[in-house]
Amino acid sequence: MLSRIRLYAAKLEPGADEPVRAEAGTAVDFMTTLGGGVAGQASLMSGFGTQLAVPGESYLVGETINGVERWAVRSIDEVRAARQHFEVIDENTPSNGTKWRPLGDNSLVTRVWRPHKRFHYRADSPARAARGKMRELELINRYIMAQFLSRLASAGVILFPDEVTFPAKEEFAEAADPFVAEWIEIAATAIRNPGTASAVVPLPIKVPAEYVDKIKHIDFTLQLDEKILDKRESAIKGLATMLNMPAEVLLGMGDVNHWGQWMLEESALKTHIAPEAEIICQALTAGYLQPRLKASGVEDWAQWVVWYDMSELTLRPDRSDNAFAAYDRMEINGSALRRETGFDEADKPTTEELQEQALKVIIKTLPSAAPSALPLLTGQHVDVTSNDPGGGPPRQTEQPPAEERAAPAPRDDGPAVAEAARAAASEARSARMARQAQALHAVRFAAGAQPELLHPALCSQYAYSCPFTHAALKLHGLPRPGTSGVYEARLDAFGRFTIGRHSPLMDTSGFFSTTRSTANGLAHSRR
Repeated sequence: MLSRIRLYAAKLEPGADEPVRAEAGTAVDFMTTLGGGVAGQASLMSGFGTQLAVPGESYLVGETINGVERWAVRSIDEVRAARQHFEVIDENTPSNGTKWRPLGDNSLVTRVWRPHKRFHYRADSPARAARGKMRELELINRYIMAQFLSRLASAGVILFPDEVTFPAKEEFAEAADPFVAEWIEIAATAIRNPGTASAVVPLPIKVPAEYVDKIKHIDFTLQLDEKILDKRESAIKGLATMLNMPAEVLLGMGDVNHWGQWMLEESALKTHIAPEAEIICQALTAGYLQPRLKASGVEDWAQWVVWYDMSELTLRPDRSDNAFAAYDRMEINGSALRRETGFDEADKPTTEELQEQALKVIIKTLPSAAPSALPLLTGQHVDVTSNDPGGGPPRQTEQPPAEERAAPAPRDDGPAVAEAARAAASEARSARMARQAQALHAVRFAAGAQPELLHPALCSQYAYSCPFTHAALKLHGLPRPGTSGVYEARLDAFGRFTIGRHSPLMDTSGFFSTTRSTANGLAHSRR
C-alpha cells in the first residue's frame, strides 16, 4: 500500500493545514530525481514499509555509479560504518559468501526509523510487541505440520498369524516373503498412479475363518487435535489486533477480498498508512531534501519538506450531483465538472460542438427562434410554420440590436450576400440567447401577488426572446415555495425552468421583472 503513495516537495506556509505543494523549483527537481522517478520511489516506499513494520529501521543509500544515481533501501544488516566511510554488502556477491564494498565520498546514507517512545535513538516497531504472539502461532503451525508428517513417515504395521499363508505370483516366488513383496509392489503402483481405480480398490485376501479377527493394523501416527485449529485461529486474531495494520488484512472480511475491502475504508488509510508515510517524509526531509537544498545555496531551505499524496489509494466518492449543481450556479468550471463525472479533457466540446448544443437549447426553449436556428443547425433552409396560432409565447416585438439585424444586400451582389448577412445576424442572436440561458435569473414570490421573473441587465433589451421567459411560460404557473422572497432561477441541461435556493441577501438592484399574465402575455415593468 505504501508503494502507491507519491512523494513531492512542499513548502511550509503559516496557517496552512498541510505544506503547500510546489510545481517547479530546485526542491521539485531534487524530489523528481530521488529514486530515479515515480517507479523508483514506489520501490523505495515498499522497502520502507517492510523495514518499519518488522525491525523498525533501515537506511536509504544513494550513490552515483558511472554518472547515474542509484538508490536503495538497505536493512541494518547490510550497512556498517568503517573508517570515515560506510560499507554495504555487495549486491553482486554470490549467495555462498558476503563481500563488503565501500561507498564513495559523494554517497548518501540516511537512517529512517521509528523512534522508541522511551529511548529516541532506538528503533521500535509493532512487530516487537507481537513477538510472543508470533512465537505462539509459529509453534502451533509446527505442531500441525508434525502431525501431518507423522502420517507420511509411517503407515503403521499389519500383524498376520504365522499359521496363515497366502498364494503369490511367480515373479515374487523368490522373495523372502512373497506375499509381503507383492503387497508392497501393489501399494507402490497405487502411489505412482493415484488417479486409477486400482488405487482405491482393496486387495482381496482369502484366509481361514478362525484367523480373520487375528489380522490387525496398528497405527503409530499422531491423531490430529480437533481443537488445534481453533487455537491457531485465536492466535491469528490476537496477532491481527497487535500489528499496525487493519485486522481485515489477516482475517479477511466477508466475501470481499481483504485488500479490496481495505481500500474501501478511508479510515484505514488515515490510521495505518498516513503515520507510516509521515515517518518516512520526516526522515527524508531531515536526511535528504533540506541538506541538499542547503548545499545548493537555497536561502529558505528550512521551509521545504517532503510530503505525500494518497489519492491513488482512496476510492473517489460520487460527487457528480454536487458537481452539476455547482456548475449550474457557475461555482466551478467545465474541467472540474468533467473530472468529477469521470471524463477527461479530451471530452471537452469544441467551439463548433458548443454552437450546435446552444442552437439545440434555443430550439427547445424558444420556438419562435427555430426559423433562424434550424438553418444554422442543419445547414439547409427549413420552413417552420406554427399550427397553433393561439398557443406559445407572444411574438417578439422588441427591436433587435444592429449586430443582429441583417444589412440590406447591395444590388450588384444579389441574394448570396443577403443570405450571408442573415446568417451572421442569426449566429449573433443565437450566441446572445446562449449567454442569457447561462446567466443567473431570479424569481420573487410574495403573498397575494403573481411571481415575478427577475432578469439581469443582460436581458434589458431582449426580455421577450429570453429563454427564461419562454421556459417559465411552459410551466402553467410557477410552483410556490413555502417562504416568500427571492429565489435563484436557472435552466437545466434540457432547457427546463428550475427554482434554486432561497437567497434573501441576493442583490437584485440591477434586475428588472416580468410578470406572467394569461390575458396580456408578458407585461414589463422597470424596477
